[in-house]
Amino acid sequence: MSAVPAKKVSVSQLFTQQVVVNFVVVALLIALGALLVFKVYAEQYTSATALGFIAAVYFSFIVFLPAGTLFASRAEFAKGKVVVEESEKTGATAPIPDPLMHTAPLGVAFAAAATALAWAVIYGFGWTPSPLAATLTAMLFVIPYAVIVRLNIFRDLEGLAATGPFHGKKVASKTGHVWATYVIPNLVFQSIINLPLAYRGFWQAAAAIADRAGPGMVPAQALAPDFAITFMFVCSFTFLAVVTHTASDMYEGEFGYDGHARGINGFLYFGLLLLMGLGLGVAVAALTQVLGVQVVAFPVAMVMKFLVVFLAVWVACRLGVGWTGKKFNDAMRLAA
Repeated sequence: MSAVPAKKVSVSQLFTQQVVVNFVVVALLIALGALLVFKVYAEQYTSATALGFIAAVYFSFIVFLPAGTLFASRAEFAKGKVVVEESEKTGATAPIPDPLMHTAPLGVAFAAAATALAWAVIYGFGWTPSPLAATLTAMLFVIPYAVIVRLNIFRDLEGLAATGPFHGKKVASKTGHVWATYVIPNLVFQSIINLPLAYRGFWQAAAAIADRAGPGMVPAQALAPDFAITFMFVCSFTFLAVVTHTASDMYEGEFGYDGHARGINGFLYFGLLLLMGLGLGVAVAALTQVLGVQVVAFPVAMVMKFLVVFLAVWVACRLGVGWTGKKFNDAMRLAA
């Protein structure tokens, strides 16, 4: 009995699916971030806190998410799930050479304009948004994000279809490519999200013990859960982004995977990432106990937070490239 061919969607349908799915995922992240900023880390906040939260969301997702969506769309095309309809053709003969560098400038402009508008409304009217109002305002990122994706997705996928698989220019150095296009952009992206949250959280934790430990001292007991959660979130989110990017690059032929091991189940991999984060938290808690560290200076806590973000991004990139390579080779063997 012959296999039933997979149902294909048009680029327009794929665009709608990608925007809806990404909005739902990011909306959940924004809601969680708002809970940390406005509730868990104390309800005393100012207009500057609300504007900072909104700006962090805009500069994170308007600037970086469109490129990620293009790579995810390429991965869907590589799986044979997308067809470019006649009405969707733009005449493109090659995909966009560097989606991040192509979309980021417009993303920065949109994010800056949206942040400036929020600043004008908040300070022009002397308004301190409620947590709900700030959260809903941040979720408006979806409008410029969708505009940027729509401006590029048709040309990109038509160009990919025109060139076909394994016709991209092979990278000179796989390691250099991974660092330049995976590690560094994701590190910047995650830093924009996580460092402001760390600033807010550590500032609040320091203020709670200022009368006992002096100003600017963060309780060591606040570090372990923060670092564990940060690693779990950053590593898992980055892993997902790297998987789609790697699948796109391998389909285009920019690099391949030379190993022969099989890729384990994806859900099992996420379980391992969560266990890594838990292990990091336990290690930090144990180390502070053994060394007798009760407090750390605020700048030290922030530097440690950045190092945790860096570690999570590096681990996610390394594991994501390897796992996707194994899965890609598995798929190629099945197709042969």
